[in-house]
Amino acid sequence: MRFWNASLISSALILVLAGVLIGAPLLVLNGFPLTFDDTPGYLEPAFNILHRAAQPTWTPPPDLSVHGLPSANIFFLRPFGYMLFLLPFASGWGVWLIPLAQGILAAAVLRAALTAALPAAGAPDRPGLFLGIAAVLGLTTSLSLHAATIMPDFLTGLAILLVYVVVVRWPALTAVQRLLTVAALTGTIVSHLSHLAILGGMIILLGLWALWHDRAMLRSLAWGVLLPMVLAVGLLTGSNLLTAGRPVLSESSPVFLLARLIGDGPARDYLAEACRSRDYLLCGSLDSLDRSAPGYVTSDYFLWHPDGARRRFGDQPRFVAEAAEIAHNTIASRPAAVATHGLANAAGQFVEVQPDDTLNDPVKPLTRRLFSRFPVPVYAAFDRSLQTQQRFPRDELALIQDLSLSLGVLGLAALGLGRWRRVDGRVRMLLLVIGMGLTLNAVVTGGLSAVHDRYQNRVIWLVPFAALVLLATARSRDASRDLLPAGRKGRTGSGQPTGWNTPPGMGTGTPVVAGRLSGNPSLLRTAR
Repeated sequence: MRFWNASLISSALILVLAGVLIGAPLLVLNGFPLTFDDTPGYLEPAFNILHRAAQPTWTPPPDLSVHGLPSANIFFLRPFGYMLFLLPFASGWGVWLIPLAQGILAAAVLRAALTAALPAAGAPDRPGLFLGIAAVLGLTTSLSLHAATIMPDFLTGLAILLVYVVVVRWPALTAVQRLLTVAALTGTIVSHLSHLAILGGMIILLGLWALWHDRAMLRSLAWGVLLPMVLAVGLLTGSNLLTAGRPVLSESSPVFLLARLIGDGPARDYLAEACRSRDYLLCGSLDSLDRSAPGYVTSDYFLWHPDGARRRFGDQPRFVAEAAEIAHNTIASRPAAVATHGLANAAGQFVEVQPDDTLNDPVKPLTRRLFSRFPVPVYAAFDRSLQTQQRFPRDELALIQDLSLSLGVLGLAALGLGRWRRVDGRVRMLLLVIGMGLTLNAVVTGGLSAVHDRYQNRVIWLVPFAALVLLATARSRDASRDLLPAGRKGRTGSGQPTGWNTPPGMGTGTPVVAGRLSGNPSLLRTAR
């Protein structure tokens, strides 16, 4: 189904315009794409591929450890997917196109989600509705912040919406649309490992829902979500096998999990006992494992501080192997404590929705050295940007996002909970999938990393989006009721508006039996 009845060129132009509305506002405001401490880790490999003769901005320091050479895996900390996405833009003025490309990708997913949610509301024939929603999201929500940042976090909310598209529209998608959906979901997973865990949780929860309500949905989940997960696991494992000789999803995952367990405390308790009989590398650092510093909570101190354990031992094979063993033994010996901390972290992460508080931190030397390798005008623009000069209006942006989120929550309460029986089945499924996505994002990021604003901020824009969809359906329903003859307005005995389950294309003289849709909301079934 087309989103609107127009030529392919018009459709592409409107999609590009929507992408500009999403990706351009903060790019223009800042004067340069926004960056994060991890940006060089994604952009530099792409830059080096295009500029093999250029002097690397960073080389590993000489290994002074007695525990062996560090990992030579260039994907040790980050998977390869987002680096490949950046490859076409990692040269000269191409960096300005990154927020626009990310905005266009977001717009394409939004269009697919709206087509799935609003087929009966006139959305396929109303490009103005699509552009209006894109403008609201681009000017008032966190989607614009993450689309303008050279980081893969903008993909998380899009992955959640793609799962919704699969659940609702998979049987109706063409072969090309299915291939694009599978490729897009696979790309989101190989760009950020948290997406694999989030989609895995959604497979389980939606699979249970399908077993109870509509088993036909299981086929859609298998082909549309499980298949991309399998493909992504194969690609991630293959990349680590080729670069490090180890068929694993991620070499660094045990270190990150151990950092979380040390920050929460159970791993420190385990080490205090185990070090009486074991000779772990960390046994000589027991008195410093609870350290923190300004800008570094305990788990981040362990990972990133110059005096932290990971920096001290490096990514040595022995250290990584011991991290996996310590994490496993900690969870096995203290499951209740680990679960309690995990739930507390998830609850804390769920409500931490502000823009990242490091937006105006001094630029890291690695980031400055990376952009100094670009042409002089590019580096000059980077140096003059509001973020580099620590003048980015983070507090004002947070206020706008808070207002948008508050209005979104009120809209969901008034248009969703307050009129639940009148909400279309497709929109109910959208609310269900978004609720699952927000919860799983908090559980995964809070359970595997420290609680940081940016993790939940990357998906919280889905709340205003859901409210806008509800508003569109409410207005369209009211408008369609106003167009009905006087004798057909009102409600049937089932509690639904007359004609609510009328199949498309049937004549006005065809009798319709009052009833409710049951099972998969994407299928219009015969009324009971």
